[in-house]
Amino acid sequence: MFARSMSQRHILFSLFCAMVFQAFGQNPKSLPENYFDAPVNIPMYLAGNFGEIRGNHFHAGIDIKTNQVEGLPVFASAEGFVSRIKVGLYGYGKAVYIEHPNGYTTCYAHLLHFNEELEKYVRNQQYKAKTYEVDVYPKPGALKISRGEEIAKSGNTGGSGGPHLHFEIRKTAGQIPVNPLLFNFDIKDNIKPIIKTISVYPLNDTSLVNGKHEPLHTTVRGHNGVYHLPGPLQLTARGVIGVGIETIDKANGVHNRLGAYRVSMVADGDTAYRHEMFEIPFALSRYINAHIDYYESAKRRRRVQKSFIEPNNKLNIYQTSPTKGKLFFNEYGHDVYYEVKDAYGNTSNIRFTIDVDRTTPPGRRETPPNSTRFSFKKENEYSEGQIAVRFPSYSLYNDLDFTHKTEPPLHGAFCEVHHIGNLYTPLHKYIDVSISLDSVPRHLRERLYAVSLDSRLRVISPEGGSLSARNIFSFRTRSLGPYTVLADTSDPVIKGGFASGIPVLTKNDRLKFVISDNESGIDKFEGFVDGNWVLMEFDYKTGEFWFQPDAERLAAGIHELKIYITDAVGNTAVEQTEFKFAP
Repeated sequence: MFARSMSQRHILFSLFCAMVFQAFGQNPKSLPENYFDAPVNIPMYLAGNFGEIRGNHFHAGIDIKTNQVEGLPVFASAEGFVSRIKVGLYGYGKAVYIEHPNGYTTCYAHLLHFNEELEKYVRNQQYKAKTYEVDVYPKPGALKISRGEEIAKSGNTGGSGGPHLHFEIRKTAGQIPVNPLLFNFDIKDNIKPIIKTISVYPLNDTSLVNGKHEPLHTTVRGHNGVYHLPGPLQLTARGVIGVGIETIDKANGVHNRLGAYRVSMVADGDTAYRHEMFEIPFALSRYINAHIDYYESAKRRRRVQKSFIEPNNKLNIYQTSPTKGKLFFNEYGHDVYYEVKDAYGNTSNIRFTIDVDRTTPPGRRETPPNSTRFSFKKENEYSEGQIAVRFPSYSLYNDLDFTHKTEPPLHGAFCEVHHIGNLYTPLHKYIDVSISLDSVPRHLRERLYAVSLDSRLRVISPEGGSLSARNIFSFRTRSLGPYTVLADTSDPVIKGGFASGIPVLTKNDRLKFVISDNESGIDKFEGFVDGNWVLMEFDYKTGEFWFQPDAERLAAGIHELKIYITDAVGNTAVEQTEFKFAP
């Protein structure tokens, strides 16, 4: 279909492709320019942009630098009302959402704290629910916000990797994030995207790239928007082939790696593939694991974006030909041209040829030994020895040759190490895993938890789980790879905050602790003053845990603070101390 002859069929195909791209193309000019003001009163330098590749998701907004400090004022970009306030340990941390009359909602995240009115509102909700984490939706119009009103101070809460403001613009209907860089903010960018790698993939068992049934990745050369393959490299292919590109963008005044807005691949003059970072619904964001070369990302930190669509990839960012970006090498090779563009129109390109392989003898890729073929469309089950695994339908992005093997138990483990598939194969949905254990001492039955392991059998993270009366341990996970079952018999650790004498606190002071649990992980934390629940805050990144007196809820005088830290299997640490409150 991508042959070089200009037959009538080729012309009709080209016209069809043009109509497809016209029908699906987004028009940024339809967005309301100059409606939203900047949410900060300092120059807007970006640490991250919309559509940038992150772990298991696309970045849904822009990250605005705050000069590496917390506490800068954050302003409402336009008038509206607070539609949601969320306080969480992870993700966005402290975040506020403002609904505007033009059909859009803005989100401000990783905040240090809210303004006085919002802070009081949130604190009342926390005391009412007796929990630090809350997600509340005030009545529409109850908390009105003026354009330019200070709504919070910038911070570093939640999953933030350093002080900054995460800012989003969403379509209110459906809460769909839209690229904020298309709303005409004053952000300087005249730097062209950088093209780093070109990758070529055999897409079925008989396809070849440079004579092999495996992908080929090559670092490219060039600068200032013009790139090329390294001089001596010759690319050949046969069968069904996909191509991918690793590209990043830069903006003026920062060293951070950003994502490109649009990537287009043209084969023999026809646009075979294009993606555009205009809007990405949250419900689709995890399909990023089908959009990228997951193996290269997880194994080598190389973020190659495929220019072909995997069978179970439902992202809405694509405009492709009927072949979904795949190229066919039978009689002819193909001339390939990439154009990479950022949101400000800066453009880079690379052109290369892939010749048809006429010399390598036909052959078929070897199937992994002892593998079972799983269809991504169907529910798949595997049972062997002590283990049973269930994959819901559409939990994979493509068909999979599933393998399972075991290794001897780790020290202290209650089962062998089970290699469930490959650590570098992504999952879209949770799978169910059950492992039959030998006898478990009664005092440990409630203390078991599954752990995922890396390629060196080091613990990556706890996965939880539970043990049945028949000694079957069950858990759910969204990652393949090595797993085993351990017991956690250690209480969490609480340090600090226990100075000699009685500390004197004002309403602006904090009584700080450091809490940790290196096994199943901290699950719950609570504090009580004189037997009454009080708000405690926790930053999981640093382990800092603190109490700040509330003058509206606490009388002057000497009080007893008692804190409880519980891990995921129920081990609990308890500490108490006294303090004097002097408002």
